[in-house]
Amino acid sequence: MQVETPEVGAKKAITGTRPRLASHSLDLPNHCDICNKARSTRKHQRCSQIRQQRKSVEWEAYMGNVEAKKAQQGRQYAR
Repeated sequence: MQVETPEVGAKKAITGTRPRLASHSLDLPNHCDICNKARSTRKHQRCSQIRQQRKSVEWEAYMGNVEAKKAQQGRQYAR
């Protein structure tokens, strides 16, 4: 069993990892699907614009389905 001293605790706090800003990671592969280069190069602004244009139809269909499902369920706690 290890005893945690104030010195060790302070070192842990300083060298610990930062918490994630997002609640979950994006489901994106390591390589760009537009230019096929690594996403870590940070030069994907144009690729992102192209992807958004391509996916806009799919996104509209998805959001339409979500709205239809909400309308079908009705209000749960109507007064």
